[in-house]
Amino acid sequence: MGSQSTQLIAISEAARMLGVSVYTIRQLVASGEVIAVNRGSRRFVRATEIDRLVQRGLGRARPTNTNRKER
Repeated sequence: MGSQSTQLIAISEAARMLGVSVYTIRQLVASGEVIAVNRGSRRFVRATEIDRLVQRGLGRARPTNTNRKER
């Protein structure tokens, strides 16, 4: 039996990573566009789902603050 290690990301963290609201992620889960996994009372999405959304152009990976100009 092979085991596959898949990183799970909390819905709130997924929203932050994509630059969208938690509501948007929940709507995507409700519509079946994103698959969520329940662990206890919390819901998570797989990191591969985040990658797929970025490739589709839905969200964007949050840039680091290195591009900001200091005042």
